Amino acid sequence: MTTARNTHFSAAHARPHTSTRPATRQSNLGTGLAATDSGYIGKPTCEKCRTDEFIYLESYIPPTYRHDGSVAALGEVAYTCTRCEDFSAHSVPVTWTPPGWYLG
Repeated sequence: MTTARNTHFSAAHARPHTSTRPATRQSNLGTGLAATDSGYIGKPTCEKCRTDEFIYLESYIPPTYRHDGSVAALGEVAYTCTRCEDFSAHSVPVTWTPPGWYLG
């Protein structure tokens, strides 16, 4: 099986690539930068209670990788401590995953 190839290229149909919308706001979602505390990278732990015993995970975004296997963006986690009701969100180390979580 061979791939089809268009041999009749016409400059009349060529369009320059332009952005359809101007970038009006920056989004940190999926970039490895957490919206709440982008400078901190660590396991989810309540700063007030000094433990992870009462952590309720709100969301987890796994890290993304490049084709060569290097890390493109760190994972992100958002959580609430059910003991003191403190909310936090930040990047997590590549080696950390939520308990019982697997990519299958």
